Amino acid sequence: MKNFILKIFIILLCSSHFIFCSETLGIVTKSKGKVEYQKFSEKKFTTKIYKGLGLHGDDRIRTGDNGFSIYRYLDDASSIKILKNSDIHIEGRISGEDIVKTVEVDNGILNFDIDEQSGELFTVVTPTSLATVKGTDFWLICNGPEGDKFFGVDGEVEIKNVESGKIVTLKEESVVVSTANGNIVFQNSNAQDLDEIQNLEEESGSYEDLDIDTEIDDSSIDENLDEQESSDSSDDATENIIRIQLEDSLGNSKEIIIKYK
Repeated sequence: MKNFILKIFIILLCSSHFIFCSETLGIVTKSKGKVEYQKFSEKKFTTKIYKGLGLHGDDRIRTGDNGFSIYRYLDDASSIKILKNSDIHIEGRISGEDIVKTVEVDNGILNFDIDEQSGELFTVVTPTSLATVKGTDFWLICNGPEGDKFFGVDGEVEIKNVESGKIVTLKEESVVVSTANGNIVFQNSNAQDLDEIQNLEEESGSYEDLDIDTEIDDSSIDENLDEQESSDSSDDATENIIRIQLEDSLGNSKEIIIKYK
């Protein structure tokens, strides 16, 4: 229920984010374990990554052995799950009311749940492959320069091997393996592949069931929260607060506060 409410608020936010911050592409909705964030304007990583953090083009997210994070784009409900030992660069630009989305993956395990794109295709770039997406759900295991393995869950993804230029289409219940020597192979999912997908889903699900924030800044919590929770206790309702920090390339910031029960 909470995820559904959050999704609705993110969609509603789409119409206003261009007013507040033309450079913000998405927001972090979950972060657990060892997760590091590097802002486009900074040279160092920080562990200060939290729900509501605005993400810009050329930002970077890196996870450790127990790291997990999710972010969503502001123009639709497209979301990226980043599992352990991953390193990604968030790229993109705003075109009208749409965001042209690109993710550069150096290595790692990721789930892409991409809404139907009204404009240009969603692009995923690895050292070995180039994947273009109209709207779909798929998993990627990127082994850096050694190659990639794609698992199709729903929809279709066009995958190009960078070395050979060969292109294949990933479909539902199929697997595409793209290697550094130029080979790219399509095959239907077998029992082992399905078990691997299920394990990935279970691993990400176990993190999603945990509390959302890794970093909590007590000074940023509304001083009236205790009073609000107390007043709500009579009708068994607990008020939740989402704080979204938006910032443009000049450093101008805007905080949007969303309260829901």
